[in-house]
Amino acid sequence: MLLSWALIAMLPWSIWAMVAGVIVIDFGLQSVHVANQSLIYRVRPEAQSRLTAGYMIFYSVGSATGSMASTMVYAHAGWNGVCMGGALVSGAALLFWALTRHRTPQDTAA
Repeated sequence: MLLSWALIAMLPWSIWAMVAGVIVIDFGLQSVHVANQSLIYRVRPEAQSRLTAGYMIFYSVGSATGSMASTMVYAHAGWNGVCMGGALVSGAALLFWALTRHRTPQDTAA
């Protein structure tokens, strides 16, 4: 997803680069979505519907917050600012994953 923002930022020069960036970011987002759901289902397999409902509530709140934030960024910094913000959020998520990927439920219980 991080790399897709470079393609999306090329909108002023190439609509096809932006289309490719949107496709790449969609694949990345769907991959993250499936991975997140598989991780939360391992916590309590018998409560999948409740876990899905909670996950989707926070997913929706995050999407709405991102939409509001990107609108404000666009008003102040334009398209490049929105792309930079998206890249920063994607980079922060990647960094968080890299720092926490080796943690297991046994580690957090200790």
